[in-house]
Amino acid sequence: MLLEIAEIEVRPGAEDAFAAAMNEDGLAQLAACKGVVSVRFGRGVENPSKFTFNVVWTSMEAHEAARALDSFTRFRAAFGDMGVGGAMSHYVMDEAISGVSA
Repeated sequence: MLLEIAEIEVRPGAEDAFAAAMNEDGLAQLAACKGVVSVRFGRGVENPSKFTFNVVWTSMEAHEAARALDSFTRFRAAFGDMGVGGAMSHYVMDEAISGVSA
């Protein structure tokens, strides 16, 4: 499994439109990509112009292949030019160390 943590900063004034675009169709398009196990989406508390996507993929190969899919293209198109920056990190989820109980 692969965990992708993506952070997107949205231009000032476009935050609500971005959140609406993701909730109306963008997240569904991302979730529809082959290889997606789960998607979590959130908005920054300290900086409401920042949003995060936490996506679990079956593999890095599935994630890379998804970029060519129509549903991924529609996901990206949903936020169009609202993004002004961001960062992305990927983590291999080792089954032997991923389960922590409280």
